[in-house]
Amino acid sequence: MTVVVETSKKEQEAEMKYDKESSWVRSILRSADIMNTINGGMTQPDIKITRKEDHYLITARVPGVDLNTIKVEVVDKHVILHHALHLDTKEEDVLSIPRVLASFPISNEVDYEKITAYVEEELLKIVLPFNELSKGYHKNIQVNR
Repeated sequence: MTVVVETSKKEQEAEMKYDKESSWVRSILRSADIMNTINGGMTQPDIKITRKEDHYLITARVPGVDLNTIKVEVVDKHVILHHALHLDTKEEDVLSIPRVLASFPISNEVDYEKITAYVEEELLKIVLPFNELSKGYHKNIQVNR
């Protein structure tokens, strides 16, 4: 079955107008997670984990959240990104609720003491350097007889 849809010249011009403005629309869509913010929803972080030669690099873009308010913590075997979500109450007080943005398990090859984070070009970057175990471990064990 073939369906042919005819469009008027006015509709074709409207489509062309959208094509000319599509780069603007795409830039808006990239800067905010529209689907999650409609009707009061929350934006979702865009997170990328890359393995480098001597470390893991976590790169996070969190639309709508001031990067200066994001906290990075190591808790047990996880890296946790969170920030305080401030809500106004009827009593004119502000209620602060922690909002976890992401949590990542840390492998044994990461040196927990040397984890660092910094902001670069509106991205939060977390460096998880490798420890000695990442190079492999080998030891001959003498068997007592």
